[in-house]
Amino acid sequence: MANTTFKGPVRSRSTNGFVSVSVNSTTGAETLYGKLQGTHLKYTAATSYAPSDLIVGKGGSPENTVDHFSESSSQLFPLGSKLIVNDREFRYGKNGGSGITAGKVVQSKARVGADHTNCTATAAVAAGETAISIETNGTDITADQYAEGYLWVNDVNGEGQCLRIKTHDAHDHSDDASISFTCYDDLATALTTSSQLSLMENPYSAVIVAPTTHTGPAVGVTTIDMTASYYGWFQTGGPAAVLTDGTITLTGPVVRSNGTAGSVEVLDSDDDAESQVLGQTMAVNATTEYSLIWLNIGP
Repeated sequence: MANTTFKGPVRSRSTNGFVSVSVNSTTGAETLYGKLQGTHLKYTAATSYAPSDLIVGKGGSPENTVDHFSESSSQLFPLGSKLIVNDREFRYGKNGGSGITAGKVVQSKARVGADHTNCTATAAVAAGETAISIETNGTDITADQYAEGYLWVNDVNGEGQCLRIKTHDAHDHSDDASISFTCYDDLATALTTSSQLSLMENPYSAVIVAPTTHTGPAVGVTTIDMTASYYGWFQTGGPAAVLTDGTITLTGPVVRSNGTAGSVEVLDSDDDAESQVLGQTMAVNATTEYSLIWLNIGP
């Protein structure tokens, strides 16, 4: 059947509703994706619009296999894509350079830090522009290292703006301190050479086991044993088996452990470092085992 474009509302009086079907180009076999119970809402990357996917249901995409208990060596969805499977929620990301077993809390990789913080704008940038050049304080940058990450104005003119990065070239700081970023978002308020800007990679670009000393925000929990540098789904909401450190309390809040990497422990309200609550205890298991936690990480 050819693609068809409609202008205005489309209505159906069929009792069977609308059905999404994928047809195998070789055999002609049809795969039924149901009456929107398997749904993939996709926004392809374009000027002013970052790629964004929302998938409802395991196997909900007719384009690529969706299984929160699987991984792949190639990227199948935009980083940060959201998957909803019944009462559980997941985000799509890339594992870092080391394998991670199931049930471990993971965090974003540590930021470069001072060398990519408080960087001044190379030149004034008018409102409405998407290309912004900054002067880094050190540390080379590989091509598109910050793609799908964030460039924000942390001080002076234009402060408070946060833009999603689309692309950029490689940067050799010793050769030239300036680097230009093309963003999806356009500036709402102009920048001057006094404006200060900072960088952060996409939080799902190379996750690591959450260390006992926080070097980045927790972004999810592994659902399977993940291979180094592979892509997959990290659980952020709903019931999950999570490595337990110490004694936790039924219905009580849990935070990332400061004693065992990748685990959760009971919230200590006197410890300011334990401010990121990851969820609530549904069922208690012994220390070093995996308890059932209702996760509530991020949006």
